[in-house]
Amino acid sequence: MTVFLFVLALIVVLAVLYALVLRKWLKSQSWTQGFFSAIEPFEIALYKKSETVLLGRLVWFSSLFVTFYDGFMAYFSTLNFEPLTTRMMDYLHIPPDLRGFTLSAFVTGLGLAIVRLRKTTTKPLELVAVPDAQVTPAAAQAMARAETAKDKAVEAVAETNP
Repeated sequence: MTVFLFVLALIVVLAVLYALVLRKWLKSQSWTQGFFSAIEPFEIALYKKSETVLLGRLVWFSSLFVTFYDGFMAYFSTLNFEPLTTRMMDYLHIPPDLRGFTLSAFVTGLGLAIVRLRKTTTKPLELVAVPDAQVTPAAAQAMARAETAKDKAVEAVAETNP
């Protein structure tokens, strides 16, 4: 069970890194275009190709996992899973008095990451979720005009708020 929790935590950390840093960088590399073409239907189905939605779904999934765990523990209260969480925290070398703080800091970090993604969001979800192969030249031109209009609006607001 400790290995399962460690693997689950590793998957979440890798997914967060992918959402915050790696996806944008990988999409800019020419050698990854085939990969992104292949996984695009999954990205659309799971998180509409939006890093913000991906991170939100990770938080949602994590809280769902905790809810199931708490529900499971209500019926099987004689089982003690504390040694499993203790082993994970011991493996990460987190002192016992800082373990609650560590979990709170992790959730705070997720919240800050979601806010950062929201600030860098430039397109409506409906435009992000369109498969790249289905973007017509007219649609690409309209999307570029919308991006320019958004930039001008941000500049206008920035000028009025010194």
